[in-house]
Amino acid sequence: MSGIDHEMNDATAPGRSAAAYGLPNDEIVAEVPVFLTQKLAKQLHLLQYPQKNGKVVTGELNPSEARIKPVHGQLEMDIPLDVGGPMYNEDRGRELGMGLGDGRQLLDITTLGSVDIPKNSDYLAGVIQNGELHLTAIKKVTQLRPSLKYLDKVAEKKLADSKVDDFDELDEESKDVKAQSVQVTVRSAQAEEALRQQQSSIAYMQQKLEEEPWSKLKYYDVGSSESQAKLSKLIADSRENVACTSGADEYLTMVIGSTEPDVI
Repeated sequence: MSGIDHEMNDATAPGRSAAAYGLPNDEIVAEVPVFLTQKLAKQLHLLQYPQKNGKVVTGELNPSEARIKPVHGQLEMDIPLDVGGPMYNEDRGRELGMGLGDGRQLLDITTLGSVDIPKNSDYLAGVIQNGELHLTAIKKVTQLRPSLKYLDKVAEKKLADSKVDDFDELDEESKDVKAQSVQVTVRSAQAEEALRQQQSSIAYMQQKLEEEPWSKLKYYDVGSSESQAKLSKLIADSRENVACTSGADEYLTMVIGSTEPDVI
């Protein structure tokens, strides 16, 4: 044994059987040394695709363009649509194409936009090479979901082209909203100030997000030479031993939470 496992050997000796943890009582057939590396810790993101039923396969995405706002961590990818396919509605595609704002006649892309999600779990990227397990902590988890900003632009264009009667109707609706807003319970001066500061803060953050320019990214699919070069950086260079000062139960609790078996 070497690396972390050499130092963890005594600390991780099982005090209870696997059955006590609700796990199958399988025989341990191999032990591998574990190494930690930080070379890509600041750049490694976990991208999730909640709209997909299965995993993303090689060559499936192939975005025509990818971009990022590095300060705010916002990511977008344009995925080409099969406009010649039997499921594509050309009339609807021409109508929605107005929302792209770049002179396109058809909506020929779908944009995936990033949505940050709270980290309820800790994630690690692992690579097994030459009988060794190399781990890198993942700091950021992002979901990529279809962005429908083009619908807002289509709506704005239709509103700009609408008749005067439409604006009169909107004015009447605005009057109704104003009349209803008067009937709100009076807040204290402190509550009003707190609300104003909250709204100002949100508006400020949104303004800063909009002001940050996009930076273009190059997308390299799994299996490409560029992807393989990055993969090599997930392999630790150091073989320095790391002493483990925690017991088996304490270590498992830190990794997976409670180690007490579920009893029904």
